[in-house]
Amino acid sequence: MKKALRIILCIGLVGAVIAASLLISYGRDENHRYEISDNADDYSRIMSENIQGNPRVVDIAMLGSHDAFSDKITRKSAVDPNNSIAKLMPVIMPFWGGVFARKNKAQHSDGYEQAVRGARYFDVRVVWQGGQWQNFHSFISEPYENNLRHMIRFLSENPGELIIFDIQHHFPMENTSAMMLEFMGEITYEGKSIWDFVRFDPTQIPLGELTYEQATNGGGGIVVLVKIPQSEGCKYYQYNSETMRSNWHNKSTGREIIQGIEAEYAYLRENFETHKDAFRVNQAQTTPGMSLEYWSLLHDADRSNVMMVTHPDFSAWLEVMPIFMVNNIDSSAESFNAAAMEAINKFNRGLN
Repeated sequence: MKKALRIILCIGLVGAVIAASLLISYGRDENHRYEISDNADDYSRIMSENIQGNPRVVDIAMLGSHDAFSDKITRKSAVDPNNSIAKLMPVIMPFWGGVFARKNKAQHSDGYEQAVRGARYFDVRVVWQGGQWQNFHSFISEPYENNLRHMIRFLSENPGELIIFDIQHHFPMENTSAMMLEFMGEITYEGKSIWDFVRFDPTQIPLGELTYEQATNGGGGIVVLVKIPQSEGCKYYQYNSETMRSNWHNKSTGREIIQGIEAEYAYLRENFETHKDAFRVNQAQTTPGMSLEYWSLLHDADRSNVMMVTHPDFSAWLEVMPIFMVNNIDSSAESFNAAAMEAINKFNRGLN
């Protein structure tokens, strides 16, 4: 009896060690099973080649990048100091850092490559950390200046293209907003800053009246939104309910996201006059669930993105929500990126 008990205990101990090893290995693994083609198409000139008229900027269909500049997050990334569990992370990250990286890395490519793949709306998050402005999504991705230069480079190379630069979050907001905006003017690429591509006066032209030609004015153009009031001579719009309608569904499966999109579509059809002068974003990205197999934003996107773009109502969604925002915008799973750009370009060719 004692011998049998010892055997059972030994087997249990070995099993526990193996299970713990597998869990730690899984927790540390930051590799993602997602699909990116090395031969993806170049969509650098989609607006200049497909927009024939002079539509309002808020009516132009765009591929949107959720948590746009999170591509450099790894299991070794520093924790955003504003994260509610930041103090626990030094204990957790050595064992489960890969899981947190997979959960927070929403894009595969940097800002420039995303623009080449067709992204024109960028969900931007900035935090002051380690003595500099950094891009983040719960974890630090990379210095903000890198992605500012990516945007400047792309717009310099592609006249007629327009980027929506939506600074949804910047921390801390108190007493640092002016510093961040000034910093954006100090970062240059070939002698130009991001502000050089704001080719109109946001304090004089309401967002709902801004047209494609005004925003680009013969070159690359950018529209910047920030969650602070406008000031005299500023080059941004204030992010608020008058300039943005963007409803987060906070669901982990494509089926649930589609249900949320359908509800938002019905709401906007009924209340279009209320929101017609704002950017209207179709938040089609999933929130990672607890499944060990699929706890990865990039992998989830491979499965869910194509569900959205092949949905029979996708074109109708674009009518009221022209910005189609997802994780992993350059996913090649079932030719998602190519299919999304084909639908968006077709829509924009019909604008006046």
